[in-house]
Amino acid sequence: MPKPKYRLQPVLDVRDKAKQTAAVLVATRREQLAAAEAKLLRRRQALSECRQRQAIAQEKMLKEFERAVEAHKLVTHRTHLADLRRTEQELIAKVEDQRRAVVGAEAEVEKALTALIEASREVQVIEKHRETWQQRTRREEQIRDQKIGDEIGAVTYRRGRGQ
Repeated sequence: MPKPKYRLQPVLDVRDKAKQTAAVLVATRREQLAAAEAKLLRRRQALSECRQRQAIAQEKMLKEFERAVEAHKLVTHRTHLADLRRTEQELIAKVEDQRRAVVGAEAEVEKALTALIEASREVQVIEKHRETWQQRTRREEQIRDQKIGDEIGAVTYRRGRGQ
């Protein structure tokens, strides 16, 4: 008698493929999160460097002011400081935008993880069903073999008694 084929194998294959796809998506989302965090770190470093340049320029301007330097040099310093402050504001906005991007990437990772967990559960359900089916099939096969053995034994016994 041919071995019975599991009827839900195509469903198991589809769910297993979905689980693999979800795992790849999680890996991709984690890479995107890491990239977003690295970009945020770079932007924060750029902001810190800008603030340091601004402090140095402010200190230099004050020293020049104490030495009674010409007015046009002071105007140049003030213009430079204003440019640095404007750059700082732009960098602050970029840091905030990137922080929001990191939060979004974290949410995407969580969503992908949730999908992976759900896909894993679906595969587990089908695998558990398959295991139960296999046990039932083995039991039925053992019962069938036992019946055949009993019939052979009965026939042999009747033949032995008849002679």
